[in-house]
Amino acid sequence: MADNIFKRISNALTSIGNTDVKGTPVSNLNRSMPPAQLQRLRQDVGMWRASISEAEQAYYPHRVKMQQMYVDTVINSHVASAMERRKDLTLLRDYEVLDAQGNEIEGLEDIFDSQWFDQLVSYSLDAIFYGYSLIGLNDIDNGQFKDLSLIKRWQISPDRLEVTRFIYSQNGAKFLEEPYKDWHIWCTTPSDNGQSQCGYGLLYKVALLEIFLRNTLAYNGDFVELYSQPYRIGTTTKTNEDERAQLERALQNMGSSGYAVIDPQDEIKFLETALGGTGWKGYENLEQRCQKAISKLILGHADALDSTAGKLGATQGEDTPIYQAMEDKQTKDGRYIENIINGQLIPKMRNLGFKLPEGIVFKFSNNAETEEVKLKQVDYATKLSAVAVNLKNAGLGIDEQFFTEETGIPVYVNPTAMPSVPFSNKVKNKLNDLYN
Repeated sequence: MADNIFKRISNALTSIGNTDVKGTPVSNLNRSMPPAQLQRLRQDVGMWRASISEAEQAYYPHRVKMQQMYVDTVINSHVASAMERRKDLTLLRDYEVLDAQGNEIEGLEDIFDSQWFDQLVSYSLDAIFYGYSLIGLNDIDNGQFKDLSLIKRWQISPDRLEVTRFIYSQNGAKFLEEPYKDWHIWCTTPSDNGQSQCGYGLLYKVALLEIFLRNTLAYNGDFVELYSQPYRIGTTTKTNEDERAQLERALQNMGSSGYAVIDPQDEIKFLETALGGTGWKGYENLEQRCQKAISKLILGHADALDSTAGKLGATQGEDTPIYQAMEDKQTKDGRYIENIINGQLIPKMRNLGFKLPEGIVFKFSNNAETEEVKLKQVDYATKLSAVAVNLKNAGLGIDEQFFTEETGIPVYVNPTAMPSVPFSNKVKNKLNDLYN
């Protein structure tokens, strides 16, 4: 009886607060949660330590504080830019769907070349940063998942594989079991230390640096206010309070081309200070160090975000550490997404009624690798051709079959390109014709 009352109350609250949430409690576990605002807390090093203590509790570990910290961490513009750049390395890649023989299958563009699929890949990549993602597929509309949902991470227990109705609940819906499993995609990361079944995500390492970065910006703002802005001083002989208040308002509103009408006895001064000296450099130095460390954690190189313009390797060259680091991240993330698509999405789509051929494999295209191989082949063929010319000038030759096997370029004798006859031989032949 008590359980039925609880369910009816929860469903009533859900219908009031989540009227815009799509799907059903089966296809979207967000529908099973009563409306509740996430409490935003002041983040500092103490909270950073408390979050991992909560996640590593021996009994009933939780990720609430950790996810509360992450939602503030990603607000930082540098962190957000680095995360977006990392995700773009995968989201902007071409892909193909292959059959069991490795041949590309045509006719699946409507399924995979769609907005919902790009959103699913984006949510899946977020697991690398947050530690995990649970994606609700929601209802099927005309052969498409129109409204994907990201299940609230602070109400997910990655250790018990449950989604709870309220934070810190000890039990909830087991999303890897019926009736939820075919309607949800579970993206997880390897454990950092074996204490949990799921990793903490890159943002746990980034969060400490972001706390220092955020505080540095606040301290720098106080420094500018104290030492960089001139101090305004008003001197007056007025004794009437209204007149003195008028001068005071003029001093307060000096910004944005402010002005004041004063008597000859009044005076306004701007007192500037040199007490700041070079102190501002300390804030700038610490800010840059934190930003470089964040870039190194997310993109693999300290200068990957600020020094590389355009697409991957556009200005730095393919042999630079920046290019190699980002290429490694791209390859690693690509394999992560391929495993999710082939291991979860495609089988679940079949279970939900999608007509997908058996044995199909989703795979990212290695355009960069293919182009690199071609460039190396052209370079080798050019060098081998130079060797062949030198051999010919020395009266020797190179085997055509060997050249083709080495370079992959078929060669043949062009009958229209007849060897030129030396000028002296031409004159000699004409003389022979005249005398004959």
